[in-house]
Amino acid sequence: MKQSADPGASIDPGAYTDEYFRTAVEGHREFAASGGRRLSPRLARALELAHPRPGERVLDIACGRGEVVLQSALRSAYALGIDYAEAAMTLARRSLDESGGGLRAALARMDAGCLALRPGSFDVALMLDFVEHVPQPELERSLQEVRRVLRPGGRLVIHTSPNRMFEDVVYRHYVRNVHRLILGVARPLRVRGRLFNEWVLPTDPLPPHDEYERQLHVNPQSAGSLRAALRRCGFRVRRVDFWEPPRGRFFPAELRWHNVWVGVLDVVRFLRPFSLFPPLNRLFSNHIWIVAERR
Repeated sequence: MKQSADPGASIDPGAYTDEYFRTAVEGHREFAASGGRRLSPRLARALELAHPRPGERVLDIACGRGEVVLQSALRSAYALGIDYAEAAMTLARRSLDESGGGLRAALARMDAGCLALRPGSFDVALMLDFVEHVPQPELERSLQEVRRVLRPGGRLVIHTSPNRMFEDVVYRHYVRNVHRLILGVARPLRVRGRLFNEWVLPTDPLPPHDEYERQLHVNPQSAGSLRAALRRCGFRVRRVDFWEPPRGRFFPAELRWHNVWVGVLDVVRFLRPFSLFPPLNRLFSNHIWIVAERR
């Protein structure tokens, strides 16, 4: 399997294309259907944790298609979305323009490591699927900048996936060995095929990722590494969650009955439903959520 991107390399903003935001970033189906007025479960969870109140100033870092900016403004907050990718700005502008106007929302093309914003000018900041895309020194510069523009006590909501603990420990030493065992049993029973194959049951040392993930995920985090970075940058961590968004259909509609097989498989390889609760969720969840506040 192809190795992940260089962990020390910054990513050119041109790598984030219109196709990437429309087809690869989670929530793209809801965005295509509603223009940002309907959120995916992951984005809805982020907004629930951020809880933007009327009159608050919300900063969405790496805002992508702009759904969180739009939804924060619909809740009567003032929302600013920033992104350094022109494709993101184009999609987000279109989403806000189609909202009908009257919203207190704005967009700016800006690097998170150098925010052209006044100190203490925001109540809430969000970093959704940002931290895994930037090298560690750049991440910590961005966290320091966010701390600067948040008011004292201002809150920061972070979502990141993958969970490095899951990929480096659980997948490598447990999940892929479960897959090997199932494939080994399927071979003499002659049931290898559409369900029992290495696409459904990967056995490579590295977890399966698509081309975008291999190219763009340069700095996967664990909850511990992210908590330590936040503390170094002047934040107090208030909450750490491991919450898996509902997966929805794993297979196309014509293969829906395969979901029964995948559900049974997940009980074995991910210890569902036990892994949805502490302490196993720290290992088996691939999604980390953190709420921190500026000290």
